[in-house]
Amino acid sequence: MAVPLLLSSVAAGLISTSVMVFFLYLPLVWRGNYYDVLGALGSAITRRIDAQARFLGALIYFGGGIFVALFYGWVVLALMQGNNVVPQMVVFRGLPTEINLFYPILGAAIGLGHGILVAFFVVIIVIEHHPLEQYRARFILVISQLISHIAFGITVMFFQSQFLQLLT
Repeated sequence: MAVPLLLSSVAAGLISTSVMVFFLYLPLVWRGNYYDVLGALGSAITRRIDAQARFLGALIYFGGGIFVALFYGWVVLALMQGNNVVPQMVVFRGLPTEINLFYPILGAAIGLGHGILVAFFVVIIVIEHHPLEQYRARFILVISQLISHIAFGITVMFFQSQFLQLLT
C-alpha cells in the first residue's frame, strides 16, 4: 500500500498545490491585494526578493504540498479500506472510477482546519520575524491562506480518491 499512496500523493500534491497557488495569486487578475507566498518563503531564506528566491519558495511550497498530500491520502486510504461507512454521494455513475463527493466535502472541512492552523503559525513565526518588511502584512495573508487551503483540501481529496481507486 505504500507505493500507491506515495504515487498518488506526488500526483495529487502537485495538482492540488498548483490549484492552491492559483487561488493565492488570483487577485492579480483584478489588480487586488495578494500575498506573495512563494516570494516570502524564498526571501526568508535568501534575504532578498528576486527570481531565485521565488523559485526556491516554489520548490519548498510544492514539496510541502506533496508531503501534506500524503496525510490526506492516508485518510482517503483508511476510509476506503476500513470498515467505515462512507456516505455515498456518487455522481456520474458508470465511469471507470467512482466519483464520491464525500471526499471533496471532507477535504473542504480538513482544508479549513489546515488553513486556520497554517495561518496561525505563519502569523506567529514567519510574519513576526520575516527579514523583509513587505512580507509582514497579516490580514491578506490569513484570508488568502484560508481560501487556498480549502481549495487545496477539496482538490487533494478528490484526486487522492480517484488515484487510489486506480492504484489499489
